[in-house]
Amino acid sequence: MVAVTQAQTVDPDELPTDETPDRIAALTAECDADDAKACTRLAYFYHEGDDVPQDDVRATALFARACHLGDMTGCSMAGYAYGAGQGVERSHERAAAYYAFACHGGDATACSNLGLSYIGGDGVPVDAKRAVQLFRQACDMDDMDGCANLGASYSLGKGVTPNQRQAARLFERACNADDQHACYNLGVLHRDGLGMPRDYKKAFALFQQSCGVDEAAACGNLAMLVNDGRGVRRDRERALELFDRACQFGEPESCFTLGRAYQTGKGIEPDAARAIELLERALELDPNTESAAEARKALNLARGTDVGASQNKPRKTAE
Repeated sequence: MVAVTQAQTVDPDELPTDETPDRIAALTAECDADDAKACTRLAYFYHEGDDVPQDDVRATALFARACHLGDMTGCSMAGYAYGAGQGVERSHERAAAYYAFACHGGDATACSNLGLSYIGGDGVPVDAKRAVQLFRQACDMDDMDGCANLGASYSLGKGVTPNQRQAARLFERACNADDQHACYNLGVLHRDGLGMPRDYKKAFALFQQSCGVDEAAACGNLAMLVNDGRGVRRDRERALELFDRACQFGEPESCFTLGRAYQTGKGIEPDAARAIELLERALELDPNTESAAEARKALNLARGTDVGASQNKPRKTAE
């Protein structure tokens, strides 16, 4: 399915690669003297662990200080830290407050992240229409995550009338700017013929591109195309390798599909222990995934706890 992105960090301004401890000391002194930009730059060094030990507690405190001194990038990064629980106790309310302040101050990433908060009801009431406004605001400031999220809103009809053509235009704009999640979403539209003629070859190329940078859903969808021979020659062995890769990246449907392959021996040597491991992982990743009910049945069968099996009744299993 088409999906919105996760909250994003703000890329730091270009930092010199020859930073020295003396420079760190200088930034510390400048931050102590209420230089907001210096606090933000120093925070990035602790956030990344460059020239100093990586320290999320210190980094988040510095981002918050930079925000209070008026630097919007610091506000956005403080919001991300609170939303992710990096160096502080997780608080979606505080994350949303920082995002709102930074968005009002013109930080595009904060606007997009705040939109995601309204989509998920994280620290603010669920409000898809408000999310669309924020995604559009971010996109108008050339934030590609904002454009991609606005495209997803149009595609899914969340907060706005569904419009697959508009979604495709937004995804293509973000994809051309190297937003691989947008490339994946554009691939979904090509695969399903939404807002454009169905084109499996284009979908394959886009999924392959996004999978190449470890986009889990893209790897899973690429595996399905390869498995079914849509847009490319059918190759069960290659498909299973891609399902494995997607599963490692946390894509539950791929874990389920690979688990069933090990259970049935379809295209691979049967391995009951591996099947159980994969089916359990699929349910751990998302207990409500589309194939959850089938995964639970398959898991009971693999464990030998199926009721029908105990009564020696023959039963059919899903392929």
